[in-house]
Amino acid sequence: MNKRKIFWIAVALVLLLIGFRVINRVRSYTAKVKERPVAVAVKPPLVGSIEKRLTLTGDIKGFSEISVKPTNSGRIEEIYVREGDLVGRGDKLMSYVAGISETDEMFEDVVTFAPISGYVGMQNIKIGDQATAGLTSVFNIYTIDKVKIYVDVPEKDYSMVKRGTPVRITLDAYPEAPVSASVSNLRPVIDPNSRTAQAEIEISNPSHRIRPGMFARVDLILGKRSSALLLPSDSILSGTDKYVYLAEGGKAVKRPVKTGYEDSGLVEILSGISSSDKVIVSGQRVVKEGSAIIEASDD
Repeated sequence: MNKRKIFWIAVALVLLLIGFRVINRVRSYTAKVKERPVAVAVKPPLVGSIEKRLTLTGDIKGFSEISVKPTNSGRIEEIYVREGDLVGRGDKLMSYVAGISETDEMFEDVVTFAPISGYVGMQNIKIGDQATAGLTSVFNIYTIDKVKIYVDVPEKDYSMVKRGTPVRITLDAYPEAPVSASVSNLRPVIDPNSRTAQAEIEISNPSHRIRPGMFARVDLILGKRSSALLLPSDSILSGTDKYVYLAEGGKAVKRPVKTGYEDSGLVEILSGISSSDKVIVSGQRVVKEGSAIIEASDD
């Protein structure tokens, strides 16, 4: 064997030795990294109340809404009210004769009167317009001691809604003051086009603060539970089934759970954990069964 061959054999042996040491160091480092604990935040379940809510939207309507149409035809000469005026039943609204007296025998024929008490919501005519008996809508009048709102209940939720179902209403005009009410009527048929049924909700409005046309968000309270175990919704993971990770003895332990109501970022836990368990609520997506962990409370 010549010296050249011996040299290359020696080089190969040195490279193998170096490679072996590098591989061992990498394996050792990888093992240490795998053993490094994961920092997680833990928290016991909250104990409190939770609601099952169906949130819908709609527009406020007057309890009664009358489109006033004159009983005689003519050219309008006088208008006695404006939009926003509160009128009583029988008050004068408009006349075909300027300056007509109540003692005039034509008075009842040429003057149009308010058929109900309420607010003039819309004036549809002006002086000089021609009005046709029974056809021209001259004013809209609304009664608002009570108001109402209609919402469309999806077919899948229909069985959970009935007369008397509690309702919480939030108006864009007064977001800081939700209004409590209940379903006053639920239509007994489903619209085959929209797959919804219309629910009516009456709202007491003695101050007349709520006005027709206001936009409202309506929460139908379909159920409520007290003393429920509650977790943040993002602490619950799902695969085939839902589960959470618990912190036990410095390790992450996977625990299947059954959930119930969900509301405002919280989920009710029906089974799988107890109120004393420490649930991983931060870091739960980077651990697995048996992972070493370092605990920190989630304040």
